[in-house]
Amino acid sequence: MSSYLSFVRDKMLMNKEGKVPQIVILGLEKSGKSSVVNRLIYGTVSDAQPTQLTCFINVAYGKSILTIIEADEETARESPYFQDILGEIDGVVFVIDTQTIRHVEVSFEYIFSLLDKIPQKTSILFIANKTDIPDSVPFPDLLQDPAFQVIMEDINRSVSIYPVSVRTGENFYTAFDWIISRMTGRTPLREEVNPKRVIILQEGGVPAFDYTFDKTIEEHDSTLLGGLISALNIMASTIFESESVMDVVKLGEVKMVIRKMGAWSIVLFVDRNDSESKAQSLAEEILNAFIEEKERDPSKEMPRQVKYEILSKIPEIAILLDQQPGRED
Repeated sequence: MSSYLSFVRDKMLMNKEGKVPQIVILGLEKSGKSSVVNRLIYGTVSDAQPTQLTCFINVAYGKSILTIIEADEETARESPYFQDILGEIDGVVFVIDTQTIRHVEVSFEYIFSLLDKIPQKTSILFIANKTDIPDSVPFPDLLQDPAFQVIMEDINRSVSIYPVSVRTGENFYTAFDWIISRMTGRTPLREEVNPKRVIILQEGGVPAFDYTFDKTIEEHDSTLLGGLISALNIMASTIFESESVMDVVKLGEVKMVIRKMGAWSIVLFVDRNDSESKAQSLAEEILNAFIEEKERDPSKEMPRQVKYEILSKIPEIAILLDQQPGRED
């Protein structure tokens, strides 16, 4: 273990020179640390167990590349190599198991025992995990834990806490958006673009996917919209002898950002003044996630929950979904 942690420490120093933000995932056994890593990497979770006690991997989050280090309780408490790692990282995520009040108390005791080893400049995110489990500790009760209150009273630390279900993804990206925006200095992802609706079309303009984010906008017939966009693209390609499609169409306070990949086209509705390059990038991410799901299971139905799961693989969209009151599952 010492040789591996020495390797991790050396890799971290190399990353520091390249200014790759580094984040440590900590928590008690079975709190959900590995599930956090899986969701960051794959956009989902699995039942697979970690192959080693310390995990070191680079992952993409929006426009950022992050170094993720997951450590078990014994390593975090006792390894001198890991104490060096804690002194170098940019952010810490503590995963708290909220199944019972005893789980919460033990989690905060563990956290408090490591606090003096974490530099005050390091941002700390607390994830109150397993909020989807019936009879889990209510979030307001968790906030009353004495150890947590001591931590929050330290005005020199950047600290936040979110109730999260890593399993379902609820609030997951909202929480990570907070810490990563502080680690990287980037504007939080959710402030960059405001998706209102997304439609994915087969060749000929036939809708295959339709999801409305903003319930205040009128849901015009997706078949008519698809047919209109398909007809305009055919006309444009005939007149200009080009295989390209329209990129952006502005209609009142809304604009449609259009991208095409193979047999599929996507139309993303956003605010008129939103960044077009950001919206185009986001549209491509959504379309890629959709195509990946269709290739994995071409016959799979697309009820709202499946659409939600596909969209939740994209951090910016997952954050928007988190903010929706009374979302449908």
